[in-house]
Amino acid sequence: MNNIKDSFTINDLENISGIKAHTIRIWEKRYDLLQPERLNRNVRLYNLESLQKILNVALLNKHGIKISKIAKLSEEEIILKTREFVNQAFKNDKALVLLKLCMYNFDTSLFNEIYGEQLQTKTFSEIFLDLYVPFLEFVGLNWQTNSINPAHEHFISNLIYQKIQVNIENLDWNTEKDTDATYVIYLPEEEMHEIGILYFNYELLLRHKKTIYLGRSVPISDLVSLQNQFKKVVWISQFTVSPKSDHIEIYLEQVKELLIGNGNEYWAISYRLKDLKINTDHNNLKTFTSIKDAIKSL
Repeated sequence: MNNIKDSFTINDLENISGIKAHTIRIWEKRYDLLQPERLNRNVRLYNLESLQKILNVALLNKHGIKISKIAKLSEEEIILKTREFVNQAFKNDKALVLLKLCMYNFDTSLFNEIYGEQLQTKTFSEIFLDLYVPFLEFVGLNWQTNSINPAHEHFISNLIYQKIQVNIENLDWNTEKDTDATYVIYLPEEEMHEIGILYFNYELLLRHKKTIYLGRSVPISDLVSLQNQFKKVVWISQFTVSPKSDHIEIYLEQVKELLIGNGNEYWAISYRLKDLKINTDHNNLKTFTSIKDAIKSL
């Protein structure tokens, strides 16, 4: 754990907590809320305890407790008051803040507590799409700005991954499958971000579709032999980091040449597709900018 990020700028705190840097500075000056290390006149560095505190303060303030009152609480009282929200009915914004706390504290128990509370009023699909998707977007954005250490990302991603697997295992496997098409789900070479596509596999199985899940980093040449084994194949893949934006169109041309034929289809899912001018004049090539959009087509 020695490589875990434990030093943060005020911009990191703003990105992670949602509290403007200007507001954090006012709270520091007026209430002595945080005690950053001052490298020079303009640069402050905050430790992990400060990050955890500002997340707690953000949650309490967001739900009606005035900052002047929060500032009078001890560190222990702030933590206890934050914990009280865990035992109340969650709203998504509250649960998102709690997931941040869970991630930064490497708190598996809190993650399961949040999940159990959500499950009382929501389906797993609603939890994933309404809570985990925006949270993973938050994680990805902050990873790009170096506000989140890969250890945090791997920790929380693996917990979500496990929930998807558990829900797949709990499906009724005795129900007869729709055999009109076989859905082959995979990620291209060098693509390792698997959660979205694994969840899409769950949505297909939920609808009694026949799926073949191949997982991460599959060369397109390895797929060619599959298309002759089934009467119709719907290929489904997601592009997060691979192929690169300037190679997506080239990759889709390979798809047209090698994988689409005899009624087979290819579905490409990527938020990067909205910024690219992709030629999708082929009737059996479909593009979606999100998992939600692709689910609507099922």
